[in-house]
Amino acid sequence: MTESSAETFKRATALAIKAIGHKAELEVGFTAELSGVAAGASGARVRVPLPSAGLPPGEVAFIRGAADAVALRLRYHDPKLHVRHIPSAAVARAAFEALEQARCEGLGARAMEGIAANLKALLDEKCRQQGFERAGAKAEVPLADVLRLLAYEAFSGQALPPSAMRAAELWRAWIEEHAGPHLGRLPELLFDQEAYAAEAHRLLKAMDMEMPGGQDEGEKREEKEEGAAAAEQDEKKTLSSEAENEQGLPETSTATAGAENAKDDERKAENRPGDAGDTAADHGLSGRDEEWTFERGPRTTYRVFSTRHDETVPAGDLCPGEELTRLRLMLDQQVRHVQSVIVRLANRLQRKLMAQQTHGWEFDLEEGLLDTSRLARIVASPSHSLSFKREKALDFRDTVITLLLDNSGSMRGRPITLASMSADILARTLERCGVKTEILGFTTRAWKGGVSREEWVKAGKPALPGRLNDLRHIIYKSADEPWRRARRNLGLMLREGLLKENIDGEALVWAHARMLARPEQRRILMVISDGAPVDDSTLSVNPGNYLETHLRSVIDWIETYSDVELTAIGIGHDVTRYYRRAVTITDSEQLGGVMMEQLAGLFDRDAVRGHNRRTSMR
Repeated sequence: MTESSAETFKRATALAIKAIGHKAELEVGFTAELSGVAAGASGARVRVPLPSAGLPPGEVAFIRGAADAVALRLRYHDPKLHVRHIPSAAVARAAFEALEQARCEGLGARAMEGIAANLKALLDEKCRQQGFERAGAKAEVPLADVLRLLAYEAFSGQALPPSAMRAAELWRAWIEEHAGPHLGRLPELLFDQEAYAAEAHRLLKAMDMEMPGGQDEGEKREEKEEGAAAAEQDEKKTLSSEAENEQGLPETSTATAGAENAKDDERKAENRPGDAGDTAADHGLSGRDEEWTFERGPRTTYRVFSTRHDETVPAGDLCPGEELTRLRLMLDQQVRHVQSVIVRLANRLQRKLMAQQTHGWEFDLEEGLLDTSRLARIVASPSHSLSFKREKALDFRDTVITLLLDNSGSMRGRPITLASMSADILARTLERCGVKTEILGFTTRAWKGGVSREEWVKAGKPALPGRLNDLRHIIYKSADEPWRRARRNLGLMLREGLLKENIDGEALVWAHARMLARPEQRRILMVISDGAPVDDSTLSVNPGNYLETHLRSVIDWIETYSDVELTAIGIGHDVTRYYRRAVTITDSEQLGGVMMEQLAGLFDRDAVRGHNRRTSMR
């Protein structure tokens, strides 16, 4: 398709949005900043995914679907009324938003067949990108997305696309059992947003989601009944632990110790902390000193209900190769206009590091580079042997750097795009200088707790269960992997559905343990995050500062006792209250430059000397 035809398509799409949305003065923009098939509206501006060159027929359909979805939202949605009814809890809020979007799309699909076809193409592409066809359990599919699918199916009268059928069937029986009558009443209320919102609240409450007042009232009562007993039990555990610390660790027989060591080795080999049904007490995560090692973290009372469903996975295992390639191309397109700025900063960092490599020479050597300054004495006295010299290498060549990236849902959009691009350029730059770089990410496998929460419910909802979600730790690039092989993996961060909750404390322990296993003398860990740790499932049944307290203890432990140098960059979030060496930026556009400046400061000659002095003192 020619360029003029592409412009015609964009102009026609913009006019359709204005006509459907009843907004003649609307400003419509096509931007590559939007990943996948997303679209959005802000005030009098609308953003639609930018079509790629050639405009394949399938792409035309889902871009039209994205445009129709945002236009229908403009036409049928009352933002002020919506704000009055939206829940405060993140999971309930996401489900409520999905149901409202389904209402708007259902009204349009009923009125116009063309819109119905476009919206179906949009859903098909979205579900395909999120990998719903390969889902094997409910925890792998966000409940909010399934509610949107089932609601749209009921409202439009259209069959779901093939890519959505697997996700819908995983949840359908459970949703119909818990909230079937409420879902059945929603189609009658499509034209009354307020009545629809009230029924949506009843639907979410029937599914045991937290509403504006906080937790479900039944769960509150249950926690009150169990609270006193749990507090007493915790106090006894604390006193017992303190007594053990004063009296020394309990003796363990040789046979028992050998069995435990063998079990630990087996767990490490399988890349998971424990076996089926393991709980906090089984993993030593309840603060018992004898079950902690330096690599596993500080001695705290932090608990984990189950680690059975946690995973540490290479990025390439989470996405087919063809999709990784497509996501990488999308990343390159989105950062093209800022990439030159980051590259210039990276080149400046590289020049600084390379200059430090050649700050001195060793002379009068038997091999190396010929020392031309001493050739005159050989001419004067041929009996003198040739003299050679060699450059002095600085210690930073024996350095490894780990970039730990927050992969939470709040990083979606511009922040995660710039974080992945900056990490990519930084890894390439440091590789040229002989510095090894590792890129890691952390998130959770599911919203609202996943399989861990389901097992907790089946166990009778014991009080204060600790962390109640399934971790997902992602290896985008290992330290020994060449940049060219890992380059494609960084596009995974743009994949729809990857970014979920963030449990920073355990991610920090994980990244730190990986660094301790490295042979390099100097280790630098840089954390990039946009907020405090948040996991609704965990915080709904534990104290409100539970995850933050654990994060603070882990940071303090690393900064006080570890040789790993810890630094952090907060995007719109003040991380200086957690980390001693940190910087906060207000705009994600600053991220690349700040990363380069932070590392340049760490590799400053005075910083290197200071590190060497600290190491020798230890």
